Amino acid sequence: MSPIKSPFCWALALILLNASCTEKFYPEIDADVSILVVDGKITNDSGPYEVRLFRTVDLISVDTLKPEANAEIILKDDLGNSELFQEIRPGVYQTVYSIIKGEVGQTYWIEIETATGEKYESTPEKMPPPFEIESIYGKEEEVIINASEKQNAVKIYFDAKANSTDANYIRWKYRESYEWRSPETLNSEKFTENPSKVCYPVTTFPLVNIFDASNLSSKFISQQSTSTIYTDEVKLLYNYLIDITLLSTTQTNYEFWKKTKSVNFSEGALYDITPANIEGNISGCDERCKAIGYFEVSSVNRTQNFFSKNDFTLEFANYPEECQPFEMRMEDSAPDPAKFHILSSYTEGRATIYVVRRNECYECNVVHPSNKPSFWPKL
Repeated sequence: MSPIKSPFCWALALILLNASCTEKFYPEIDADVSILVVDGKITNDSGPYEVRLFRTVDLISVDTLKPEANAEIILKDDLGNSELFQEIRPGVYQTVYSIIKGEVGQTYWIEIETATGEKYESTPEKMPPPFEIESIYGKEEEVIINASEKQNAVKIYFDAKANSTDANYIRWKYRESYEWRSPETLNSEKFTENPSKVCYPVTTFPLVNIFDASNLSSKFISQQSTSTIYTDEVKLLYNYLIDITLLSTTQTNYEFWKKTKSVNFSEGALYDITPANIEGNISGCDERCKAIGYFEVSSVNRTQNFFSKNDFTLEFANYPEECQPFEMRMEDSAPDPAKFHILSSYTEGRATIYVVRRNECYECNVVHPSNKPSFWPKL
Protein backbone atom coordinates (compact mmCIF):
# COMPACT_ATOMS: atom_id res chain seq x y z
CA MET A 1 0.00 0.00 0.00
CA SER A 2 1.29 3.43 -0.89
CA PRO A 3 0.58 6.45 1.27
CA ILE A 4 -0.83 9.53 -0.48
CA LYS A 5 -1.68 13.08 0.61
CA SER A 6 -0.54 12.48 4.22
CA PRO A 7 0.44 9.70 6.66
CA PHE A 8 -3.23 9.58 7.65
CA CYS A 9 -4.58 8.44 4.29
CA TRP A 10 -3.93 5.62 1.87
CA ALA A 11 -5.32 4.52 -1.49
CA LEU A 12 -5.50 0.99 -2.78
CA ALA A 13 -7.41 -0.84 -5.52
CA LEU A 14 -7.43 -4.62 -5.27
CA ILE A 15 -9.49 -7.41 -6.76
CA LEU A 16 -9.86 -10.27 -4.27
CA LEU A 17 -11.13 -13.80 -4.64
CA ASN A 18 -14.76 -14.08 -3.39
CA ALA A 19 -14.66 -10.43 -2.30
CA SER A 20 -17.86 -8.48 -1.90
CA CYS A 21 -16.39 -5.29 -3.36
CA THR A 22 -13.65 -4.85 -5.94
CA GLU A 23 -12.28 -1.43 -5.02
CA LYS A 24 -10.92 -0.53 -1.61
CA PHE A 25 -10.32 3.01 -0.46
CA TYR A 26 -8.01 4.36 2.23
CA PRO A 27 -9.23 7.95 2.18
CA GLU A 28 -8.09 10.96 4.14
CA ILE A 29 -8.97 10.67 7.83
CA ASP A 30 -9.92 13.90 9.60
CA ALA A 31 -10.02 14.33 13.35
CA ASP A 32 -13.79 14.92 13.36
CA VAL A 33 -14.68 11.88 11.21
CA SER A 34 -16.04 8.70 12.78
CA ILE A 35 -13.81 5.72 12.04
CA LEU A 36 -14.49 2.01 12.43
CA VAL A 37 -11.92 0.23 14.64
CA VAL A 38 -11.56 -3.51 13.99
CA ASP A 39 -9.81 -5.99 16.31
CA GLY A 40 -10.04 -9.71 15.62
CA LYS A 41 -8.19 -12.87 14.73
CA ILE A 42 -8.44 -16.47 13.65
CA THR A 43 -5.95 -19.11 14.81
CA ASN A 44 -5.51 -22.86 14.48
CA ASP A 45 -7.29 -23.26 17.82
CA SER A 46 -10.82 -24.64 17.61
CA GLY A 47 -12.47 -21.29 18.35
CA PRO A 48 -14.80 -19.56 18.77
CA TYR A 49 -13.08 -16.74 16.88
CA GLU A 50 -13.78 -13.17 17.90
CA VAL A 51 -14.01 -9.75 16.27
CA ARG A 52 -14.53 -6.49 18.14
CA LEU A 53 -15.93 -3.43 16.40
CA PHE A 54 -15.78 0.07 17.82
CA ARG A 55 -16.44 3.51 16.42
CA THR A 56 -14.31 6.58 17.06
CA VAL A 57 -16.11 9.78 17.90
CA ASP A 58 -13.28 12.29 18.17
CA LEU A 59 -9.65 11.40 17.53
CA ILE A 60 -8.47 14.34 19.64
CA SER A 61 -10.17 13.13 22.82
CA VAL A 62 -8.99 10.16 24.87
CA ASP A 63 -12.02 8.01 25.65
CA THR A 64 -13.63 8.16 22.24
CA LEU A 65 -14.54 4.58 21.33
CA LYS A 66 -18.06 3.21 21.43
CA PRO A 67 -19.24 -0.29 20.44
CA GLU A 68 -20.39 -0.78 16.86
CA ALA A 69 -23.53 -2.87 17.33
CA ASN A 70 -25.78 -4.76 14.91
CA ALA A 71 -23.16 -5.28 12.22
CA GLU A 72 -22.90 -8.34 9.98
CA ILE A 73 -19.49 -10.03 9.89
CA ILE A 74 -18.68 -13.00 7.67
CA LEU A 75 -15.53 -15.13 7.96
CA LYS A 76 -14.33 -16.59 4.64
CA ASP A 77 -11.55 -18.91 3.48
CA ASP A 78 -9.91 -19.73 0.16
CA LEU A 79 -11.79 -23.06 -0.02
CA GLY A 80 -15.11 -21.28 -0.50
CA ASN A 81 -16.37 -21.70 3.08
CA SER A 82 -18.03 -18.91 5.03
CA GLU A 83 -19.37 -18.46 8.56
CA LEU A 84 -21.41 -15.70 10.14
CA PHE A 85 -20.32 -14.10 13.41
CA GLN A 86 -22.97 -13.52 16.06
CA GLU A 87 -23.03 -10.50 18.38
CA ILE A 88 -22.66 -11.72 21.97
CA ARG A 89 -22.62 -8.23 23.49
CA PRO A 90 -22.50 -4.74 21.98
CA GLY A 91 -19.57 -4.55 19.58
CA VAL A 92 -18.28 -8.08 20.32
CA TYR A 93 -18.89 -10.83 17.74
CA GLN A 94 -18.05 -14.55 17.82
CA THR A 95 -18.36 -17.57 15.56
CA VAL A 96 -20.86 -20.11 16.89
CA TYR A 97 -21.22 -23.12 14.59
CA SER A 98 -17.53 -24.00 13.94
CA ILE A 99 -18.06 -24.20 10.20
CA ILE A 100 -14.53 -22.87 9.69
CA LYS A 101 -11.58 -24.06 11.74
CA GLY A 102 -8.28 -22.28 11.27
CA GLU A 103 -5.63 -24.44 9.59
CA VAL A 104 -2.00 -23.71 8.79
CA GLY A 105 -1.53 -22.93 5.10
CA GLN A 106 -5.12 -21.79 4.51
CA THR A 107 -6.12 -18.19 3.73
CA TYR A 108 -8.77 -16.25 5.66
CA TRP A 109 -10.44 -12.84 5.70
CA ILE A 110 -13.58 -11.13 6.98
CA GLU A 111 -16.26 -8.99 5.35
CA ILE A 112 -18.17 -6.46 7.44
CA GLU A 113 -21.41 -4.59 6.80
CA THR A 114 -22.56 -2.13 9.45
CA ALA A 115 -26.15 -1.41 10.39
CA THR A 116 -25.96 1.75 8.24
CA GLY A 117 -24.78 -0.19 5.18
CA GLU A 118 -21.06 0.62 5.24
CA LYS A 119 -18.92 -2.26 3.93
CA TYR A 120 -15.37 -3.23 4.87
CA GLU A 121 -12.97 -6.11 4.23
CA SER A 122 -9.72 -7.41 5.58
CA THR A 123 -6.89 -8.34 3.24
CA PRO A 124 -6.72 -12.16 2.87
CA GLU A 125 -3.78 -13.67 4.80
CA LYS A 126 -2.35 -17.20 4.87
CA MET A 127 -1.91 -18.80 8.28
CA PRO A 128 1.84 -19.42 8.90
CA PRO A 129 3.27 -22.52 10.61
CA PRO A 130 3.50 -22.32 14.42
CA PHE A 131 6.36 -21.68 16.77
CA GLU A 132 6.27 -23.97 19.80
CA ILE A 133 7.39 -23.03 23.30
CA GLU A 134 10.10 -25.47 24.35
CA SER A 135 10.66 -24.32 27.91
CA ILE A 136 9.70 -21.69 30.48
CA TYR A 137 12.24 -20.89 33.18
CA GLY A 138 13.24 -18.29 35.74
CA LYS A 139 16.61 -16.58 36.15
CA GLU A 140 17.79 -14.74 39.24
CA GLU A 141 18.92 -11.25 38.26
CA GLU A 142 19.65 -7.83 39.70
CA VAL A 143 17.12 -5.42 38.22
CA ILE A 144 17.67 -1.67 37.95
CA ILE A 145 14.64 0.11 39.40
CA ASN A 146 15.94 3.65 38.89
CA ALA A 147 19.24 5.55 38.88
CA SER A 148 19.82 4.94 42.58
CA GLU A 149 18.05 1.65 43.26
CA LYS A 150 18.55 -1.97 42.30
CA GLN A 151 16.63 -5.01 43.46
CA ASN A 152 17.04 -8.75 43.22
CA ALA A 153 14.33 -10.50 41.24
CA VAL A 154 13.40 -13.54 39.22
CA LYS A 155 12.74 -12.87 35.56
CA ILE A 156 10.66 -15.44 33.67
CA TYR A 157 11.80 -16.35 30.13
CA PHE A 158 10.87 -18.84 27.43
CA ASP A 159 12.58 -20.56 24.50
CA ALA A 160 10.70 -21.48 21.31
CA LYS A 161 11.33 -23.07 17.95
CA ALA A 162 9.59 -23.74 14.61
CA ASN A 163 10.05 -26.74 12.33
CA SER A 164 9.29 -24.76 9.17
CA THR A 165 11.30 -22.04 7.46
CA ASP A 166 7.96 -20.37 6.63
CA ALA A 167 7.55 -19.40 10.30
CA ASN A 168 9.23 -16.02 10.63
CA TYR A 169 7.40 -13.62 12.92
CA ILE A 170 6.06 -14.05 16.43
CA ARG A 171 4.08 -12.12 18.98
CA TRP A 172 3.45 -13.27 22.53
CA LYS A 173 1.06 -12.46 25.35
CA TYR A 174 1.30 -13.57 28.95
CA ARG A 175 -0.63 -13.48 32.18
CA GLU A 176 0.04 -14.61 35.71
CA SER A 177 -1.88 -15.87 38.71
CA TYR A 178 -0.73 -16.92 42.13
CA GLU A 179 -2.11 -18.29 45.35
CA TRP A 180 -2.74 -15.59 47.94
CA ARG A 181 -3.45 -16.71 51.50
CA SER A 182 -4.78 -14.04 53.83
CA PRO A 183 -1.89 -13.43 56.24
CA GLU A 184 -4.08 -12.32 59.15
CA THR A 185 -6.98 -14.06 60.91
CA LEU A 186 -9.86 -12.59 62.89
CA ASN A 187 -11.62 -14.82 65.39
CA SER A 188 -15.11 -13.43 65.18
CA GLU A 189 -15.45 -10.50 62.81
CA LYS A 190 -16.54 -10.92 59.20
CA PHE A 191 -16.04 -8.32 56.50
CA THR A 192 -18.01 -10.15 53.81
CA GLU A 193 -20.89 -12.61 53.72
CA ASN A 194 -18.59 -15.30 52.32
CA PRO A 195 -15.17 -14.79 53.83
CA SER A 196 -12.24 -16.41 52.05
CA LYS A 197 -8.71 -17.08 53.19
CA VAL A 198 -7.34 -18.27 49.82
CA CYS A 199 -7.61 -16.24 46.61
CA TYR A 200 -6.07 -16.14 43.13
CA PRO A 201 -5.05 -12.69 41.85
CA VAL A 202 -4.69 -12.42 38.06
CA THR A 203 -2.58 -9.98 36.06
CA THR A 204 -2.70 -9.74 32.27
CA PHE A 205 0.24 -7.79 30.85
CA PRO A 206 -0.72 -5.47 27.96
CA LEU A 207 2.76 -4.98 26.48
CA VAL A 208 3.39 -5.53 22.78
CA ASN A 209 5.99 -8.32 22.49
CA ILE A 210 7.28 -9.19 19.00
CA PHE A 211 10.26 -10.91 17.40
CA ASP A 212 11.52 -11.10 13.80
CA ALA A 213 13.03 -14.52 13.09
CA SER A 214 13.07 -14.14 9.29
CA ASN A 215 16.88 -13.93 9.16
CA LEU A 216 17.45 -17.03 11.29
CA SER A 217 18.43 -20.16 9.39
CA SER A 218 17.46 -22.24 12.41
CA LYS A 219 14.09 -21.10 13.70
CA PHE A 220 15.05 -21.15 17.38
CA ILE A 221 14.69 -18.19 19.72
CA SER A 222 15.87 -18.11 23.30
CA GLN A 223 15.48 -16.10 26.49
CA GLN A 224 12.40 -14.08 25.52
CA SER A 225 11.21 -12.06 28.49
CA THR A 226 7.87 -12.18 30.27
CA SER A 227 7.15 -11.29 33.90
CA THR A 228 9.45 -10.15 36.71
CA ILE A 229 8.98 -11.17 40.36
CA TYR A 230 10.77 -9.01 42.94
CA THR A 231 12.02 -10.32 46.28
CA ASP A 232 9.70 -8.01 48.23
CA GLU A 233 6.65 -9.69 46.61
CA VAL A 234 4.82 -12.78 47.90
CA LYS A 235 3.87 -14.20 44.49
CA LEU A 236 6.20 -17.19 44.89
CA LEU A 237 5.21 -17.96 48.48
CA TYR A 238 2.88 -20.82 47.47
CA ASN A 239 2.01 -21.45 43.82
CA TYR A 240 2.80 -19.03 41.00
CA LEU A 241 1.47 -19.71 37.47
CA ILE A 242 2.73 -18.08 34.25
CA ASP A 243 0.57 -18.60 31.14
CA ILE A 244 2.14 -17.71 27.76
CA THR A 245 0.44 -17.56 24.37
CA LEU A 246 2.77 -17.50 21.35
CA LEU A 247 1.38 -16.36 17.99
CA SER A 248 3.13 -17.04 14.69
CA THR A 249 2.05 -14.14 12.49
CA THR A 250 2.39 -12.82 8.96
CA GLN A 251 4.96 -10.19 8.04
CA THR A 252 2.21 -7.61 7.51
CA ASN A 253 0.81 -8.25 10.96
CA TYR A 254 4.29 -8.09 12.49
CA GLU A 255 4.88 -4.69 10.86
CA PHE A 256 1.53 -3.47 12.19
CA TRP A 257 2.44 -4.39 15.78
CA LYS A 258 5.94 -3.01 15.36
CA LYS A 259 4.49 0.39 14.44
CA THR A 260 1.93 0.18 17.23
CA LYS A 261 4.68 -0.54 19.74
CA SER A 262 6.81 2.35 18.51
CA VAL A 263 3.93 4.78 19.02
CA ASN A 264 2.69 3.49 22.37
CA PHE A 265 4.63 0.52 23.70
CA SER A 266 2.38 0.00 26.71
CA GLU A 267 -0.79 -0.77 24.81
CA GLY A 268 -1.55 -4.25 23.60
CA ALA A 269 -5.16 -4.10 22.40
CA LEU A 270 -6.46 -2.71 19.15
CA TYR A 271 -9.64 -1.51 20.78
CA ASP A 272 -7.58 0.89 22.85
CA ILE A 273 -7.05 4.16 21.01
CA THR A 274 -5.04 3.21 17.91
CA PRO A 275 -3.22 5.95 15.96
CA ALA A 276 -4.89 6.40 12.59
CA ASN A 277 -1.59 6.58 10.71
CA ILE A 278 -0.76 2.94 11.56
CA GLU A 279 -1.76 1.00 8.50
CA GLY A 280 -3.76 -2.16 9.21
CA ASN A 281 -5.38 -4.63 6.85
CA ILE A 282 -8.94 -3.29 7.02
CA SER A 283 -10.30 -1.24 4.14
CA GLY A 284 -13.62 0.28 3.18
CA CYS A 285 -15.41 -0.39 -0.08
CA ASP A 286 -16.01 3.26 -0.87
CA GLU A 287 -14.72 6.68 0.11
CA ARG A 288 -17.26 7.08 2.93
CA CYS A 289 -15.94 4.06 4.83
CA LYS A 290 -12.94 4.74 7.02
CA ALA A 291 -11.38 2.03 9.18
CA ILE A 292 -8.30 1.20 11.21
CA GLY A 293 -7.26 -2.01 12.93
CA TYR A 294 -6.44 -5.57 11.99
CA PHE A 295 -7.96 -9.01 11.44
CA GLU A 296 -5.09 -11.31 12.32
CA VAL A 297 -4.43 -14.77 10.88
CA SER A 298 -1.99 -16.59 13.18
CA SER A 299 -1.11 -20.04 14.43
CA VAL A 300 -0.88 -20.36 18.17
CA ASN A 301 0.94 -22.29 20.89
CA ARG A 302 0.15 -21.89 24.57
CA THR A 303 2.22 -23.20 27.48
CA GLN A 304 2.12 -22.79 31.26
CA ASN A 305 4.48 -23.42 34.14
CA PHE A 306 4.30 -23.30 37.93
CA PHE A 307 7.01 -21.83 40.13
CA SER A 308 7.52 -21.36 43.87
CA LYS A 309 10.21 -19.92 46.11
CA ASN A 310 11.72 -23.42 46.39
CA ASP A 311 12.81 -23.18 42.74
CA PHE A 312 15.24 -20.33 43.51
CA THR A 313 18.02 -19.43 45.94
CA LEU A 314 16.81 -15.87 46.56
CA GLU A 315 14.98 -15.04 49.78
CA PHE A 316 11.47 -13.76 49.11
CA ALA A 317 9.09 -11.92 51.41
CA ASN A 318 6.89 -14.06 53.67
CA TYR A 319 4.54 -11.19 54.46
CA PRO A 320 3.02 -8.80 51.91
CA GLU A 321 4.17 -5.23 52.16
CA GLU A 322 0.64 -3.95 51.55
CA CYS A 323 -0.49 -5.68 54.76
CA GLN A 324 1.79 -3.70 57.05
CA PRO A 325 -0.21 -1.51 59.49
CA PHE A 326 -0.22 2.22 58.86
CA GLU A 327 -1.74 5.35 60.37
CA MET A 328 -4.67 7.42 59.15
CA ARG A 329 -5.24 10.88 60.64
CA MET A 330 -8.92 11.90 60.64
CA GLU A 331 -10.95 14.63 62.37
CA ASP A 332 -14.60 14.21 61.48
CA SER A 333 -14.88 10.61 60.36
CA ALA A 334 -13.43 7.13 60.77
CA PRO A 335 -11.74 4.81 58.24
CA ASP A 336 -14.10 3.07 55.84
CA PRO A 337 -14.87 -0.33 57.45
CA ALA A 338 -15.30 -1.85 53.99
CA LYS A 339 -11.62 -1.16 53.28
CA PHE A 340 -9.77 -1.00 56.60
CA HIS A 341 -9.64 -2.89 59.88
CA ILE A 342 -8.85 -0.67 62.88
CA LEU A 343 -6.10 -2.08 65.08
CA SER A 344 -5.94 0.81 67.56
CA SER A 345 -6.52 4.54 67.84
CA TYR A 346 -5.49 7.54 69.88
CA THR A 347 -6.28 11.24 69.93
CA GLU A 348 -3.93 14.04 69.01
CA GLY A 349 -5.54 17.43 69.44
CA ARG A 350 -8.77 17.51 67.45
CA ALA A 351 -7.74 14.56 65.31
CA THR A 352 -7.96 10.83 65.87
CA ILE A 353 -5.04 8.73 64.71
CA TYR A 354 -6.16 5.29 63.58
CA VAL A 355 -3.72 2.41 63.14
CA VAL A 356 -5.25 0.26 60.42
CA ARG A 357 -4.61 -2.69 58.15
CA ARG A 358 -6.30 -3.35 54.82
CA ASN A 359 -9.24 -5.73 54.98
CA GLU A 360 -7.88 -7.99 52.22
CA CYS A 361 -5.17 -9.02 54.67
CA TYR A 362 -7.91 -10.80 56.64
CA GLU A 363 -10.27 -11.80 53.84
CA CYS A 364 -8.58 -11.77 50.47
CA ASN A 365 -11.83 -11.90 48.47
CA VAL A 366 -12.36 -8.24 49.32
CA VAL A 367 -10.09 -7.49 46.33
CA HIS A 368 -9.12 -10.85 44.77
CA PRO A 369 -11.22 -13.67 43.26
CA SER A 370 -11.54 -16.67 45.54
CA ASN A 371 -11.94 -19.06 42.60
CA LYS A 372 -9.07 -20.21 40.43
CA PRO A 373 -9.04 -18.46 37.02
CA SER A 374 -10.19 -20.41 33.97
CA PHE A 375 -6.61 -20.85 32.72
CA TRP A 376 -5.42 -22.40 36.00
CA PRO A 377 -4.83 -26.10 35.17
CA LYS A 378 -6.73 -28.81 36.98
CA LEU A 379 -4.16 -30.61 39.11
